[in-house]
Parts: sequence; C-alpha cells; structure tokens
Amino acid sequence: MDAHGGLQSPATLYAAFTGNCAMRMAQAVLGVTALSLLATLTAYAESMPDAQTVDRGRALYHGLTAWEGPVHVGDTRIPSSAGVCAHCHGARGQGGSETGIKVPEVSWHQLMQSNAHRPAYRSGQHILQTIGGTEGRDDKKLAPPMPTFALTESEGNALLAYLQVVGTEADQAQGIFPDHVTFGVVLPLQGAWRTHGERIHAGLRDRFAAINRAGGIYGRRLDLVVEDAGTRPHDVVQAVDRLVQQHRVFALVGSFLPELPAASLQTIKRYHTPLVATLGIPLRETNDRNLTYLLPSIERQVQQLVRELRGRCDVDNGLHVLHAPVPGLAEAIQVATVNAASRAEVTVQVVLNPADALDALRHTTSRTVIALAPKETVGVIRTQIQKKTSPTCLATLAMFSGLPPSALNDRSDTTVTTSEIVGLPMSSVAVPSELTIEGEGLWTFLADLSARTLAEALSRTGRLVDYEGFDRALNSLQKFEPVNGLPIEFTPQQRHGLAVAHMWKGVLHEQAH
Repeated sequence: MDAHGGLQSPATLYAAFTGNCAMRMAQAVLGVTALSLLATLTAYAESMPDAQTVDRGRALYHGLTAWEGPVHVGDTRIPSSAGVCAHCHGARGQGGSETGIKVPEVSWHQLMQSNAHRPAYRSGQHILQTIGGTEGRDDKKLAPPMPTFALTESEGNALLAYLQVVGTEADQAQGIFPDHVTFGVVLPLQGAWRTHGERIHAGLRDRFAAINRAGGIYGRRLDLVVEDAGTRPHDVVQAVDRLVQQHRVFALVGSFLPELPAASLQTIKRYHTPLVATLGIPLRETNDRNLTYLLPSIERQVQQLVRELRGRCDVDNGLHVLHAPVPGLAEAIQVATVNAASRAEVTVQVVLNPADALDALRHTTSRTVIALAPKETVGVIRTQIQKKTSPTCLATLAMFSGLPPSALNDRSDTTVTTSEIVGLPMSSVAVPSELTIEGEGLWTFLADLSARTLAEALSRTGRLVDYEGFDRALNSLQKFEPVNGLPIEFTPQQRHGLAVAHMWKGVLHEQAH
C-alpha cells in the first residue's frame, strides 16, 4: 500500500503492470474524496461492523462487486476491474512482492501498528483519505502502481469493515461457518439419467453422514444442498447460479456435469467456487484451476482403449466406433483415434438404439468395434458379435455401459471366442467387499470417492479456509488413497483424479502398463 519510488508516467506504469498482480492494483483498501463522509466514517471505523457490511466489503475487496466510482493511477483512469485489492494484497491481506515492488499487508492490525519505517494510520478516516489520494501515514501520497479510489459512503464503510476482519478466523470463504460448511451438487433428478443422480446423491449423503458422526472437519458439520440439473442446458446454468449466489456454497462436489456450460464456468470463476471431483466425463481434458473431475476425459479414455486394442485385436483391419448421440462425442472420438489407431481405417457412427447398433454391425467390415453406448445397447452388440466370426473384438468403457456379466462372477462362457476389453476407473480388488460396481452401483461408489477426496482436501486446508489454501491442499493430493489400493492425484496440470488404468480382459482385471 505504501509503494514509493521513481515515478514514471501513469500510462507507462499502467501498461507495464497490466496482467499481473501489481498492476491489477494494489487496490487494497479504499478511497474517498468527499470530505463530508469523514466524520461519519471516523465514528464507524471504531465500531464493530455488522455481517452484511463485512460481506459487501469482502465482495469489493475480492472483485465480486464493481466499484461505483472511477479508479485512477496518477492521472490515468483505469478499468474498475483492475482495482481488485486481493490481486496484489492477497486473499487474506497478507501482502507480498510483485515485479520488484513490495506490497504491504492490509490487515487492521498491521495498518494500525507503527514500525521502524512508518507510523500507524490514525483511524479509518486516515486510511480513506490516503486511498482517496491525499497524504498518507508518512506524509506522502501513495505512488503508482497503487490506484486511488473515489468511493461512495457505503463502499467506504464496507471496505473499512472488511479490513477489520481480513486474515482472521472471522474472514472465511463463502459457505464456511463456525459450526458447518455448505456444499452443493448438481444432479439429474429427472429424465434418462435420473438413476445416476439418485445413486450419486446416495453416495454423497452417506459419506457426509459418516464424516459428521465422526465429528466433521475441524468440528464443522458438512451440509449438502442438491439442485436438479433439469433437462435443458439452461437448467444447469440456473442450478449452478442458485447454489453459488443464493445458497452461497463453498464448493460443488461430485456433480454430474459432463460438460460445464460457459455461463456456469464464468460464475464459478467470478466467485472462485471450486468444483471438486466432478462426476460425468468431459469430452476433453481441462486445465481450469476451479474445475476438477474424478475421471479423465472421453478423449483420454478412448486413446488408452485403442492402445490396449492394438496389442490384443486386429485393429489394422478396421476399427468401427459406435456411440450414443451425445453432442461433441463424435469429434472427441475422432481426435482420440487419429493417432492411436495409426494405419487403421476408423469409422465413427452414432447409434440411437439397439436396432441401430444391429444394423451397423450387419454392414461393417471392421474386425474391431468400440461401443460407447448404454448398457442395453452394448449388450445387444456383445451378443451379436459372439454369434458372428467378424467382428471378433469388442471394447467398451465401464462409464457408459458398466461391466459385462462375466466380469461380475467367476463364471464365463469358455466357448466364446470374442475378445472384450473394458476400461475401468479402478480394479475390482479396490472396491470394498460390501459394495458393487455393477451397473448404477458404480456411481454410488464414485460419489463416495468424491466426498472422501473433498474431505481430505478440506482437512489439509486447515481451520482457516480460503480458496487459495483449498486449491493448494487439493493439489497436494499425490497418490492419496481414499480407498486402499486406489490412488487419486491432482496437480495444477492434471485436473482429473483417477486414471483409467485398469482394463478388464476376459474374466480378469489387469492393470494396464
């Protein structure tokens, strides 16, 4: 806040710092130019702020609410979006150093405490005068790149209120309360995917209940708010908005969101809301820091499936991919197979139902089929292939169609010559004996993993919870095993926790290498 030094032109400084913390502007604190505000603000600064005022100050400090008045660096007006205090002074007001400029702490304790280099601020009024552009605590104006602000009375009140709690236990992220933490989940509770939603809800609910019976996380109960994903893309947008803005959840966990709508992505970025161990499978990998999936993308899974096929099946004599009518799925399959399939001729075809699948098989000349379709359709494809001499090889993903019957018991039809490979998110030996990953049971198990992953990251964050700390904790999950033998790993580069590293071949689960 007290950055001084040689003063270049404001426009030059603004250009030099644009795009980084220092130029996004130390906007740490607040400014006001109207002298008529000073008397009321002086009295206010010495009182304990109410929760609503603190919340507004928090929103201003973190850039969730725009400034009403102009923001300047010297004589140059800059966009209000560049005046986000947290970008330079830190999410907890801890300060730091950016591009060689020391950015001071802005907690109330630090502002009101003198040191060897400068005196303390005398009052909240003094802070507002300084940020408004008058002389500061060492009788000097704040130099660029620190902006000046022309705040309304209510903005000044709110920012002073927030400075009194920033960095303390009273300054928790949205959804964090003394005795509980509120989470949200978006699930399909109607339509074709309703049973998936019900199973996921059951897995999350039961794991949350078990954690709460054991005392919660740092004594806080975990609460879950469920919103219906509906049947239209805009229904998902509204569900996410309600969770983030109305229910004010800390994070979403285990949501069945194969693809997040652009409007929802903007919402979670604006509010810094983490989407943790999201279920449903994205078409392609993501590198968005707010968004993590439990499973890798369709593109990544199909690539691995094709690699397994090459060592077991006659892929070079044609690969026929039959898939459900999911938007964008055909393109993801084409990208995944263009390199992995090498010289093979690849046909990608949508099938709407089992009858479509049978018709496609009657006309194919390929020796190998990949089926990414619901269980009923894949069952028909499997039966038809077993009756014919060509195709002779079938590959599926458990996330679409579950496991074939012979993988669920010790018996298999030894007269069948068809080879089948199924991509799995885990080996069956990792599944507790009381659970099953057959059919919809897989989603209950994955939801339980999502809840365990969330709880571990929250525990590693500590009692004081902010989004930066939670993100660091999530990325610290290296080879974390929520269930023995089932490692989960997140990094800033890898935003999915599980690897589809197990391929079922015949009647055995074999780990892929």
